[in-house]
Amino acid sequence: MRQPALLIATLTGSLLFGASMTGALRAPALAMPAVVATTTSTAVRDEGSNEGAPGLHVAGAQADALAVAIGAQFPGHSVDVAIDTPLISDAGPAQQQVEALARVRIDGSAPMLVRATALYDREARSADAPSLWFEGTGEHAVSPATQRGLATAAARRLDAEFAGQPVTLAIDDARAVPVGGRYLRVVARGVADFGAEGRAATTIEALYDPRSGEWLRLDYALGADPAANDAAFAYAGS
Repeated sequence: MRQPALLIATLTGSLLFGASMTGALRAPALAMPAVVATTTSTAVRDEGSNEGAPGLHVAGAQADALAVAIGAQFPGHSVDVAIDTPLISDAGPAQQQVEALARVRIDGSAPMLVRATALYDREARSADAPSLWFEGTGEHAVSPATQRGLATAAARRLDAEFAGQPVTLAIDDARAVPVGGRYLRVVARGVADFGAEGRAATTIEALYDPRSGEWLRLDYALGADPAANDAAFAYAGS
């Protein structure tokens, strides 16, 4: 059986799976109701919301917070976010889970449809780093140069989170989908080798600008790829 070609990147990190690994959240299939929040660098409340009606004020605040959290994932870029009416569910006494479809424009790109999920803190009235999945069609293999760039960028990310533990990262099966008329959503799978500590299957999801060579967003999950049999899965932000 032919073995796939692998790209190897060596780095250092600390093996703190429980404390440091980036998690991932599920985004369900959602309908497309009216937009209730937008943001360029900060969120703007929907003027049509009835804040006196039970539930509507909270939903507006959560949509605002989710929009801001999405924009914060792309520092140094102009980001416009339009949030469709979110689905909200309790996630403990102090938090709620917010799930929504968003339309995101980065630096004047065409609108990108994004599934977003985040935890909302009721007291702070803010959302944590959201999971994002950029919808698109026309999947294709990435070029060897792009795959090498992804390996290097992922190595830097792991190096920042696993300080002190040598790790070898092998990436293969990298696929891309064009989004926004100028970007690529790239998903790659491989293996992180922690030497005596063992090996872990690794899935990497990133947003790439082929014109500038910049990786605008990059996240990974250690362990079996949770999206392998779930098309609605969205990788979490950092």
